[in-house]
Amino acid sequence: MNKEKNKYPWLKKPILASIVILIITTVMCSFFVSKRDFDKEFAAESHIKLEQLNKNQSENIKKLCKVWGLVKYYHPEVISGNVNWDYELFRIMPKILEAKDSNETDKILYKWIYKLGELKENPKEDNDEEVMLKRDIGWIKNEKYINKELSDLLIKISNTNISKRNKAYVNFSMLDGLSKFKNEEKYPNMNYDDTGYKLLSLFRYWNVIEYYYPYKDIIGEDWDSVLTEFIPKFIETKGELEYKLAISELTTKIHDSHAGVKDYNGTLDEYFGDKLAPIEFGLIENQIVIKKVLPKYKDECNLKEGDIVLKINNKDIFEVVKEKSKYRSLTKKSAIVNSLKYLLFRTKDDNMQITIKRDNEVITKDVKCYNDMDMFEVKSDAHKLLEGNIGYINPGQLKSGEIDEIMKKFMDTKGIIIDLREYPSDIITYSLGEYLMPKEISFSKISMVNQSVPGEFTLLDEDLKVGKDNKNYYKGKVSILMNERTQSNGEFTVMSLRKAPNATVIGSDSIGSDGNVAEFSLPGNLITSITGIGVFNPDKSQTQIVGIKPDIYIEPTVQGIKENRDELIERAIEVINN
Repeated sequence: MNKEKNKYPWLKKPILASIVILIITTVMCSFFVSKRDFDKEFAAESHIKLEQLNKNQSENIKKLCKVWGLVKYYHPEVISGNVNWDYELFRIMPKILEAKDSNETDKILYKWIYKLGELKENPKEDNDEEVMLKRDIGWIKNEKYINKELSDLLIKISNTNISKRNKAYVNFSMLDGLSKFKNEEKYPNMNYDDTGYKLLSLFRYWNVIEYYYPYKDIIGEDWDSVLTEFIPKFIETKGELEYKLAISELTTKIHDSHAGVKDYNGTLDEYFGDKLAPIEFGLIENQIVIKKVLPKYKDECNLKEGDIVLKINNKDIFEVVKEKSKYRSLTKKSAIVNSLKYLLFRTKDDNMQITIKRDNEVITKDVKCYNDMDMFEVKSDAHKLLEGNIGYINPGQLKSGEIDEIMKKFMDTKGIIIDLREYPSDIITYSLGEYLMPKEISFSKISMVNQSVPGEFTLLDEDLKVGKDNKNYYKGKVSILMNERTQSNGEFTVMSLRKAPNATVIGSDSIGSDGNVAEFSLPGNLITSITGIGVFNPDKSQTQIVGIKPDIYIEPTVQGIKENRDELIERAIEVINN
């Protein structure tokens, strides 16, 4: 008997190991895989096709979008990953389209949501965090808009206050608490004439802004009206290009220079063209002016610095700006310099006809264009010593960790110019700040979404601070340069370094798009981006859209560009010497 029992001892360990592996795999799968992932019913198509809506359908679809979004971010069944909320949209949408009126729509919506199951309200946690943006869900209490039964259910859902969101469509980084949209599907193989998928894209984008955008209150648009406008636009698109242009146009409505669309199918790139003129431009004296002919093709290019652009391919330059701006989000007019940098002088052709004014003469030049993004990577000194013992730092050219080495050289200079007109290649806010500040000082307040209350943004308990106790801080004058190309990390750096005792910010207003970049997928193999956190001055005044303000306002002139002078550096040297 004992012999028989021990007949195959070599089998025991592998079997035991297999069982352990199976258990671990099951546990891991349950952690990473959600029930919604097993719902494949609409993987090929939504089976919804519509070419236009009547007024009743349009209003009902709008209501569906708002209800679908609130339930997506507040109902425990959706948050826990048990329901494929994209596919649920396709299941309910035909009924909504067939509803005779608003009252019937409300009944359909109530029955649909009620079937998700029981839920309990959780009291919102009391905390001392200051609310910078309140959630905008007053419509769920408006019984003229929805019936009482649906209203009561949505109010209950809105009070769930769930903070555990690992499997939700939006979860949060354990390191920094930032919103993560990794659970949204890209649907790379969507049929571009599928009405269901097109509306899913609109609904997804609209609700991300509704619940996870820190600046919804200052975009200058009625977000409800934007939804009304774009429902028919999305439905009426035909084919991939029209659909993706509609999305690009939608992103412009938040007036955020972080907003944009990456098309991994390349359809948008093909539409706009893959060749660019080898130039950089500026908006100077209310004119589009050639600021730089890129060195790589300078000998071949027949444009000059200081040329005033009047037309592209015989079309007025500001008409071209208007056309291109339709698909590129801008915080304000001056943002075209940065936001249209790779779009304004872009074409499918090998050449572009550019009409310019040069020395009072109007001439048209045939400008060769190149499929070469590397030409914009112009190398220059990361730091240098200027005449008069003045240090110069260009953060756009820095190597990681280079600040310590530079400041050892510059500690005894008369002054330092920090040129933030180019996007910083490294984060220098804190490393450089330690040299410039005699003590730690607040420079910004940050708002982040309340994880259990989507739509509400609260201030972090503590301000962001720069510097440390340092008796041996840099005593010379500091001139910080910025302009309309100073964006995001550049703006953040200006906000911090201007706190130095002898600092002066020189130039023009920054672009007004501060904070991190948050990305999420849209159907059709698209990634779109927005600003994810709110960045404010220490007094809680806004930086978004308005930008960072200089202490000394100065812009370059056309004459200065012609003469190859950098008027901002000239002014910075003047400030240091005086």
